[in-house]
Amino acid sequence: MPKSFHIQYRPDIDGLRAIAIISVILFHGFPQYFQGGFIGVDVFFVISGYLISTIIYANLAANQFSFQEFYARRVRRIFPALLAVLFSVFIFGWFYLTPREYETLNQEIAGGAAFFSNFIFWRQSGYFDIAADKKPLLHLWSLAVEEQFYIFWPLILWGASKLRANLLYLTLFLLLASFGLNIFYSSVDPVGDFYAPYTRFWELLIGATLAYFNLILLQKISIIQSAKDTYSIIGIACIVCSAIMFNKSLVFPGWFALVPALGAALLIFSGPDGIVNRMLLKNKLVVWVGLISYPLYLWHWPIFSLARIYFNAPLNFTETLLAIMTATFLAWATYQFIETPIRKSHRGSAKIIFLVLLMGIIGAAAYFVKEDSGFASRFPVKPLQRVSQLTGCDNVVKDGVLYPCTFGNIHSEKTVLIYGDSHAGHLTSALNYALGDQVKFIFLGYGDCLMSDKEGADKDKLCQLMWDQVRKLRHEQLYAVIHAQRWGDMQPDILKIRMKKVFEVAGLSPKKIAIVGSIPSIDLDCSIANYYIPARNRKCSVYEDQIQANKNFVLNTKGLPKPSNLIFVYPYEKLCPEGVCKVIEGSTSNYWDDAHMSRDGALMAIPDLIQYLKQ
Repeated sequence: MPKSFHIQYRPDIDGLRAIAIISVILFHGFPQYFQGGFIGVDVFFVISGYLISTIIYANLAANQFSFQEFYARRVRRIFPALLAVLFSVFIFGWFYLTPREYETLNQEIAGGAAFFSNFIFWRQSGYFDIAADKKPLLHLWSLAVEEQFYIFWPLILWGASKLRANLLYLTLFLLLASFGLNIFYSSVDPVGDFYAPYTRFWELLIGATLAYFNLILLQKISIIQSAKDTYSIIGIACIVCSAIMFNKSLVFPGWFALVPALGAALLIFSGPDGIVNRMLLKNKLVVWVGLISYPLYLWHWPIFSLARIYFNAPLNFTETLLAIMTATFLAWATYQFIETPIRKSHRGSAKIIFLVLLMGIIGAAAYFVKEDSGFASRFPVKPLQRVSQLTGCDNVVKDGVLYPCTFGNIHSEKTVLIYGDSHAGHLTSALNYALGDQVKFIFLGYGDCLMSDKEGADKDKLCQLMWDQVRKLRHEQLYAVIHAQRWGDMQPDILKIRMKKVFEVAGLSPKKIAIVGSIPSIDLDCSIANYYIPARNRKCSVYEDQIQANKNFVLNTKGLPKPSNLIFVYPYEKLCPEGVCKVIEGSTSNYWDDAHMSRDGALMAIPDLIQYLKQ
């Protein structure tokens, strides 16, 4: 008997890989037309669980399982192409990404090298969020889930076999437990459900269960051809219908992931002679795509994402096709000149050690760059100064009570309340810098809570809690109240009515009142790229409607009758003289993000407010 079991090659499984990768690429390239293509990842999970578990079961049955050989095989399979991609994006980013972009990229590289990406993206946001297209290694979350599975799965099966436990029962128990967690978290924590390994393992375990049946149980029975054809047709129908009908509004994986997962299992179960398998999946071109599917999966998303970052715009149809062609060429080259030679090499142990060492080096280098905030010294300009707009504290809710953010000199007899939305929040760091040694500041900020026509009428629980805090402050002697928010573009008569409500400052009785206008949004990524990288220099977007809205607010409020202790403050006039916003001056960014001022930007934009509070 050979040293270890090697599964008999089935070209139709490579064909199934092709279906999976094509669906993923179409989803990433043309999401408006192929909204459910993300299910290709679920197909990959089932395939992987089937192939790897077949090898483990067979070697355990023959008492020839070796952890060293198992993990060496995983290194030979996974590391070469992954190293090529990680190294390539590292080099690209060095020359063409801004420090903040490069810092983020290197966090992703370090997570990819450590097979920890799913936890990184879990903490950040949802897979389908707006910023996802600017995360070049977002797709590595699925590879991380697979490798986390293969850390534990061989150990579990080996230990169970030593205890003479029934491996099928064990596999089914773990499958049901993981699926149960998936269903539970789909309603409790949908983002966690998407990324967590324990809510995804059931898909690999479907493949593992199928491997056990094929290897152990089906040796004694035969399946008639009509049944194989039926399974094959149902399987491809499940996958195609999922790819066409699913979309990102679904709570996924949840129950929905069963459809593509079971579809993949049926196609594998039907065998190479199933009608879809022999007529479609065994087609030479389809098989070829399947053979390069792993490097193609690795290459396609960084190309899409980095191109969007570089051009600061979505890719059009032609650019997307060009990106797909580039990814396909690189995948073929990776398979032909990196993966295949390494697999055929006879330097076993030395090769594995070298690959692991390289992965450790690139992971460590990425971590160093990330900790250095993107290595701004790469560029022949001063690092851009962009100090946070916030003081670092926030409104905290505990046991049904909202605790406001308090900063500055907490022992001062002068108490200033700042309230509104995030356009109130972006004043806090500047006010703390200018007056923090003289004044005690309280910040209450959330949406349009305190703009309600009727006190406390908000349905939002946090708004109601904020009103509770305002009522408590009515019993205190406030030095000043600052109301700031994004005001929008209200008609003059509506604005006049609204301002009368605002003049009442929520029933408080301060000595001084300040109403602070908002600022227009800008394309900060574009401006920062222009600052650092001449090759990316381009005209940045100007949002004329927001410029006009701010002009109108200034024009329509300057003539309003108002209390003698109230002033209007217009950051827009200082930040955007003559309608052109000063995004970056010298080596200082006046914006923290696309819609909010940095500390330095606010200091430049609100000197009137600071002076008013000092008097």
